[in-house]
Amino acid sequence: MRRNLTFVMETKHGYMHKRFHDNMPSRLRGLTLIELVVVCAIIAVLAGIVWVVMAPAREKARQTVCISNLTQIGHAFRMYRDDWDGVEPEKGRLLTWWEMGLPPVHPWDHLRSYLKSKEIGICPSCALRPGGCPSGSWTYWVHYCTGEDPTLIEFGIPPNACPVFGSLGSAKTFPLSFEQIVSLVPDWPIILCDSHHYFVHPYRWHDLFLFGVCLPDFSVRRFYQSEYTLKLGRALLARTQGGAQYVGN
Repeated sequence: MRRNLTFVMETKHGYMHKRFHDNMPSRLRGLTLIELVVVCAIIAVLAGIVWVVMAPAREKARQTVCISNLTQIGHAFRMYRDDWDGVEPEKGRLLTWWEMGLPPVHPWDHLRSYLKSKEIGICPSCALRPGGCPSGSWTYWVHYCTGEDPTLIEFGIPPNACPVFGSLGSAKTFPLSFEQIVSLVPDWPIILCDSHHYFVHPYRWHDLFLFGVCLPDFSVRRFYQSEYTLKLGRALLARTQGGAQYVGN
């Protein structure tokens, strides 16, 4: 009886094993070249969609880091002004850069002791600018003048003029010194970052979108270049029409 049961089990096992092998393909089939190309194309399309969707979130994160950097730079300017007994600018009052407690150009050499690291001077979005990040350890640009620039004479501009937003044309038409500019617009931006403009306006819209450290309290603001250009123009027009005089020290 035991031998018969063993024979039946072996026979059944052999029959099931044969059926399993009969139902299996003769060999495992892999992906063809066309199928592999289609799969790669689908993955590339999905990756591109995710990249586009996540781009604003990444730029928002970079803007947050940039604002944090500029805030720390503003604190460094404030501490430097306190150490040198600087005066806050006032509308209608002529003050030189050193009377306002601003460091000489280039100011970064004078602010290093007030900052934690040199990475604070690098905007994480600077790679978006045409040509990439500028050489050097600082990507933010200085927007105030500390004295006469003899190179301006070559362009027919008075050497004490301060180009507004780097425009030589405006400096030639309206040759204002930095003291005059701040007396007209006391909240003038002195440190600028234009890196984010090329994400907001990738087609190089001429009205720059900027982040800046602004007088008199060195706060950080987001603005368009035209905002301060119009503000300066209105103040200059009002001074011309009203015949207002500057108040010296």
